[in-house]
Amino acid sequence: MKAVIENIQHFSLHDGPGTRTTVFFKGCPLRCAWCSNPTTQNFGVELLQKADKCLRCGACAAVCPHQAVSMVPGSLPRIDRSRCVNCGLCTASCPGKALVMAGQEYTLESVVTNIAADMLFYRNSGGGVTLSGGEVLAQSDFAVALCEECHALGIQTAAETSGYAPYENLRRLSSVTDILFMDIKHADNAEHKRLTGMDNAHILDNFARLLRDRVEPVHVRLPLIPGCNDSDDHLAAYAALLSGMEGNFDLEVLPYHRLGKNKYDMLGREYALGDTPPLEEERVARAVSLLREGLGRIPVLCTA
Repeated sequence: MKAVIENIQHFSLHDGPGTRTTVFFKGCPLRCAWCSNPTTQNFGVELLQKADKCLRCGACAAVCPHQAVSMVPGSLPRIDRSRCVNCGLCTASCPGKALVMAGQEYTLESVVTNIAADMLFYRNSGGGVTLSGGEVLAQSDFAVALCEECHALGIQTAAETSGYAPYENLRRLSSVTDILFMDIKHADNAEHKRLTGMDNAHILDNFARLLRDRVEPVHVRLPLIPGCNDSDDHLAAYAALLSGMEGNFDLEVLPYHRLGKNKYDMLGREYALGDTPPLEEERVARAVSLLREGLGRIPVLCTA
């Protein structure tokens, strides 16, 4: 069994307790305007260009068999993404490591071996493995099998998902994860589709079904994005939506950050939110307060 993985990040302190290894899956059906991991959106491997490492030597253009790279005097090599087939020949010839591939095909056994090397850190910290993306459920068979292998080794598992997948895939993943994070990004169907490319009806239906099937809590996440879902009106509607759900869950607010913006440049793509600044602390605090007021018994946490 194989999957395309963007990165395996060791010694992560986020997305679950303790020291963790985070496996970033490639491929996602959503296109969130604020996505901080655009290198995980597409399913296949793809070429990244790191401008600060380029020596402008022309080796990449010389080796490309598809004429997808051309030299521009006084500037970076120009990559024609319509011609590039992501063969990786240019990355092998780049002396400055300015061209790299995002994504690699892994076997299940190789990922498990990679993870198992950190067993001591999991035991000492109460940590484990987190499956992230991209969308983990886009390669659900591999994700479920990986969690099963981790459990066989006594490793705690966590997974992050948008919930946009066939419900059976979500249910299977839930059954093999100790900790499950699920994004609910916007209460309004039309706005959710405008901001992510997909409506939220299927996600909300999956969430309601999951609450009936899962005993352990579902950790709902709201990425709080300025100008997208941070208005008082939306927060009131969001709280009303969740308060009507029955089951074991809490809510974590994730304030907007711009840490992934440079990845769009490396992919030759425009970042939809441009120079949008992070929310001020006072605005985040007000949002959390409004949600707590609207949700009552449901715990509301914030990472800020």
